[in-house]
Amino acid sequence: MGEKKRRAAAASTGKRDDRPALALAERARALAIHGEFGPALEELGRALELAPHLDALWAQFGELIRFFRLRHPLHERMRALLHRALEHPAVDPGNLVLPIASAALSRPPESVLREPLLLRLLQDAVVRDAQLEALISIERRHALEGDTVPLEVLVAIAHQCFNTEYVLEESDAEGAALTRLASSLERDADYALYAAYRPLHTLLDAEHIADRLASTSLASLARRQILDPLEEKRLRGTIESLGTSVGGVSAAVRDQYEANPYPRWLRMQTRFDAAPFAEIVRQLFPGIEVKRGPARILLAGCGTGQNAIAMAQRFTDCSVIAVDLSLASLAYAKRKTLELGITNIVYRQADLLALGSLGERFQLVEASGVLHHLHDPLAGWRILAGLVEPGGFMRIGLYSERGRRHFAHARRFLAPRGFEASSAGIRAARAAIRAAGDDKLLARVARNEDFYSLSGCRDMLFHVQERGFSLPEVATMLDSLALEFLGFEFDDSGLAATSYRARFPGDPLMRDLASWHRFEEDNPDSFSRMYEFWVRKPG
Repeated sequence: MGEKKRRAAAASTGKRDDRPALALAERARALAIHGEFGPALEELGRALELAPHLDALWAQFGELIRFFRLRHPLHERMRALLHRALEHPAVDPGNLVLPIASAALSRPPESVLREPLLLRLLQDAVVRDAQLEALISIERRHALEGDTVPLEVLVAIAHQCFNTEYVLEESDAEGAALTRLASSLERDADYALYAAYRPLHTLLDAEHIADRLASTSLASLARRQILDPLEEKRLRGTIESLGTSVGGVSAAVRDQYEANPYPRWLRMQTRFDAAPFAEIVRQLFPGIEVKRGPARILLAGCGTGQNAIAMAQRFTDCSVIAVDLSLASLAYAKRKTLELGITNIVYRQADLLALGSLGERFQLVEASGVLHHLHDPLAGWRILAGLVEPGGFMRIGLYSERGRRHFAHARRFLAPRGFEASSAGIRAARAAIRAAGDDKLLARVARNEDFYSLSGCRDMLFHVQERGFSLPEVATMLDSLALEFLGFEFDDSGLAATSYRARFPGDPLMRDLASWHRFEEDNPDSFSRMYEFWVRKPG
């Protein structure tokens, strides 16, 4: 049956026929795996024209478009796709930073911060671009000096500065001018300009200010900068503790994240492939036996809640206990969870080193991004492994020493300069890294998203406790814990897995860590984020 007949048949029955769109999306995926990104985007654009209702296609669009540098003027078709993607819950707005920022920066300099797509993006993402950061800094300074800046631009700048926790440099003259402004706030533009330098909740009588701004174009600023922080303060008192922190390192890590909860996210990609726990594990690792029925999950080191929420959305039959040392991070996580209407997560304050006394056992224990911040990672991993029921699973995330070599280089560069892990120290460290000339590893650090926010930069360059691992070390720890390695889980386009299969066809299940070690030696950025993998406990 031809495509026209297929559409007609679907229309006659009142049902959509999504097969042509899904076929185009599959072709786009295959083209992208082979590096043919332009043709892949063309195919995916056609798929979205046929089936704009499919969340999976929008998620795929976000994953693909993040590689593109676009130029002004944008084709109307691309502008429409980006506009729709900016509002779509299946798209991570961080994936739109490069295409939208590059398009805006190709406009005449005076109109860069007048690009509507960019102004919308500034509200929901951290825009990691040095040139744009400089333009934002200049624009807010000019506004403080009395220049006329459109209100919608000031609001977008204020959102961005709040998202980055005011990581921009600020002169003494700006500080003095801001003090004068704070004593004479009257117009909406005054409040927007103040919010570009300080959060609105730092003002006296902030709640009444939120009420006053609720009916203005600054309502979104009032919500994020006043009402949300107040809600987090209230939620702190609703989070129970599972014991006290043990050890000096745990206390130091807790204090860091109390001062700088990380990451301070606004939107995340909504899972569109939700299914029961057993079904998803069998999809990831065919042939694995998984107990059916509701899954109890423990998430150790949940931070500000992104992993906990993603897990609660991913597994349709799960209940999650999410624990963290930092009450500030937990309050942020709980606020976002309530905001999204998610009901199957319980948050608790706890040190994972004190979790050994828990009487409950779990089908899945996740520790992603936490073990490498312990004084003794293996000891912490052993405690968590003891909480897994026989035959249950762990999902682990560990920093790769090789994949994060540029961050280690940056720390060695900064150490003798004596910068403190304060707002002023972090700003000075950023300036030193940018002034380092043609150091390629430092230049790579300066392109990382975390470089563009205060909490991100502290986590990346000033963490009180961090170490990286190699895959042989991971293999040794797995042997020590008697855990079976099941495989890596990649959240990108799958390029690493495809390349690995081509090089090591004798390992079809991709579970040989020695081979993966050789692969990483030749492809050192394969695990630049971290090793993320599943293991199983004997049972």
